[in-house]
Amino acid sequence: MGRSSWWVPLRWAVGALVAAVLTTVATAPDRDPAGSGPTAGQAAPSAMGGPVGDGTTSADDAVPTTFPGPGTAGLPEGWTPRRTHTGDLHLTEPGEVVSDLRITDGIISVEAENVTLRRVQAVGSRVVNDAGPVCGSGLVVESSEFVRSDVRTGDGDLQVIGNGGFTVRDVVIDGVPEGIRVGAKQCGDVVVEDSFIRVVPPDVCNDWHGDGIQGYGGGSVTVRNTRIIMRETAECYGTAPFFYPSGQGNTSLTVDGLLVEGGGYAFRAGTEGSVRNLQVVQDTWGYGPVDVLCPALTTWQAHTVTADKEGRTTPVDPIECGGSGN
Repeated sequence: MGRSSWWVPLRWAVGALVAAVLTTVATAPDRDPAGSGPTAGQAAPSAMGGPVGDGTTSADDAVPTTFPGPGTAGLPEGWTPRRTHTGDLHLTEPGEVVSDLRITDGIISVEAENVTLRRVQAVGSRVVNDAGPVCGSGLVVESSEFVRSDVRTGDGDLQVIGNGGFTVRDVVIDGVPEGIRVGAKQCGDVVVEDSFIRVVPPDVCNDWHGDGIQGYGGGSVTVRNTRIIMRETAECYGTAPFFYPSGQGNTSLTVDGLLVEGGGYAFRAGTEGSVRNLQVVQDTWGYGPVDVLCPALTTWQAHTVTADKEGRTTPVDPIECGGSGN
């Protein structure tokens, strides 16, 4: 159900309390019985890049970074389509390359291996590569753009790219309620790099659970040099810019350069893996910057930052690893 305007100050007040509790717990020698952090004798992950569990802390190597945005990723400047299409499109030829296409209000169903979508503008459209009897593994989506059409959006709208065995590179996803789904682990792993994702509340919002990148039954996911923004309103909240939780069949993650903004927690992760150069725009979350199953990680490096509209960041403070990763 939607939340009335009184929820805004309440959410931020609760957020401040939760953040204070997590900070206190993260520095204590023992953690709560849920196992969301180190127990006695186990070192917490270093907020400055040290390996998890060995008690070491490396020098703070956070530096200003510029992440992709709508003006630097996606379709080339001055691009125009060579072909337009309305409605669903089925790709059944292995190794097929589809380029310079504008598709409106349809589904690109990838039903063969090693398909490439290059310089595609998907207007109110999405890509699915696990809908048929054969996975469309080896899919590459690059230098493309996914935006809404004139059709009203709802909180039941599905992700614009999914579900497994694909690479997203130099892509803009902007103004839609759901971004990328990491699932269908039988189809393969997922890589997202050099991309910009901004998810926003749907037009019809009853119980929105939006995410920029979400894992559900997903294989390994790797994220590099990517920016994810979640916009919310007083009546419509999503889940998180990055949500790869425990308890949902996910495998592992590798993060090496990720800027996130918004959400209850801006970054939620509950599987094994490593996190480097995670940057969270300060004071944009509802409850706290991160919710992470820290003992599962081999490396942790995260900071709050300020960010301008071009995606240039300036480090503020290290973020201690903490939470349960649910």
